[in-house]
Amino acid sequence: MTGALLEASGIEAFIRGARGLRKILDGVDLAVHPGRSVALLGESGSGKTLLLHSLLGLHRGAPGIVAGRAALMGRDLFGPLASLIRYEPGPPPRVWKDHRRWSRRLARATAPLIGREVTLIPQDPLTTLPPFHTLEDLLGRAVRRGEPHRTRPDARAQAAEWLARVHMYRVDDVARRYPHELSGGMAHRAAIALALAPGPRLLVADEPTTGLDATLRVEILRLLRTATAAGGTTLLLVTHDAEAARLATTEVSVLCGGRIVESGPSDLVLDPLRGPKHPYTRMILAADAALGGTEDTAPPGHVGFVGGCGYRAACPGATERCQRLPPRHPGAEPGHWVACWEAS
Repeated sequence: MTGALLEASGIEAFIRGARGLRKILDGVDLAVHPGRSVALLGESGSGKTLLLHSLLGLHRGAPGIVAGRAALMGRDLFGPLASLIRYEPGPPPRVWKDHRRWSRRLARATAPLIGREVTLIPQDPLTTLPPFHTLEDLLGRAVRRGEPHRTRPDARAQAAEWLARVHMYRVDDVARRYPHELSGGMAHRAAIALALAPGPRLLVADEPTTGLDATLRVEILRLLRTATAAGGTTLLLVTHDAEAARLATTEVSVLCGGRIVESGPSDLVLDPLRGPKHPYTRMILAADAALGGTEDTAPPGHVGFVGGCGYRAACPGATERCQRLPPRHPGAEPGHWVACWEAS
C-alpha cells in the first residue's frame, strides 16, 4: 500500500439480518492522503459508518468485513487476521469468521493510534462526551495524549486556548462546565477542540452537522476546514450532505449500493453545472437543492444491493447493460472518475 494515512481496497462486508447475510460493501476502495481533505458521501444506510468503524477497529457487529486490504498510518490491519476468515462469495455467500478474536486483535492494533494520531468527532457530542469531567479536564487529557511530557496543570491551562480556537465565547467560564451544561452548538465546538488538541494526523468527522441549524452548520464546516488546514491535520468527513462535503473537503468519493460510483475533486463532482457524471450523484445534488427550496420536490431515489449498478432501479437512464457491473471511466479532470455505463 502507498503512503496514505488511511487506505482500503476491495473491501467486502456483510451484516446478519432476519433473512441471513446481507452484503453492505462490495469492493470499496478509499484512500486519504496527507494534506488532503476527503469526503465519503452517501445516503443513510449506505455503509459509510460501517466502513469507517470497521477500518478503525470500532465496529462490533458480525460478521463485518470479510475481504479486502486496509492500512492505517502504514500499519497492515487485515493481513495478520487472514487466518480468522474463510469467505466463499456464493451464491449463497458462505462466511466463517472468528469475530471475537478478529475484533480483539484489530482493536489492539489500532489502540495506539486512536486518540492520538487518529481522532474522531462523533455524530452527537452531547450524548458521547464523558459526562463526569469538565471541558478543562477533558482538554487537558487530550493535550497530554499528543504531548505526554506535559504536566497535568500545564495541559489543563491549554483548555481556554483550544476553546478560543474553535470560536467559543467566555472560554474561561465554559472550560469549567460539564458536557450536559453545553448547548448543541457549544458541544460540537468542544468536540472539535477535543479532536484537534492531541495534534492528530487524521481527523475523522462522522456526520458532524447532524441536528444543527443552517447557520451553525455552515460555521462548523468552515471551522473544520480551516482548523485542519492550519494545523496540518487531514480531514475525513463522512456525510450524507453534499453541501457539507463541498464546503469542508477538497476530494469526494460517492458511495452507492455498496460501491464507490464516482470520485474526484469536490468542487467539480459536487457542482451541478460542471461535474457530476453519475446519476446517483446528480440525484443527491437535486435532493439538496429541493431541501434548499430551489426545486418543488426531490427526485425519487431507491438504492439497493441488487448486482450490477446499485442505483439502476431508480435511474431514469437504466438499460439492460446496467445489470452488469460498470467499469470506471475517466472524468473531466485528472483524478475524476465515474463507474457508469452512461459515461462510456
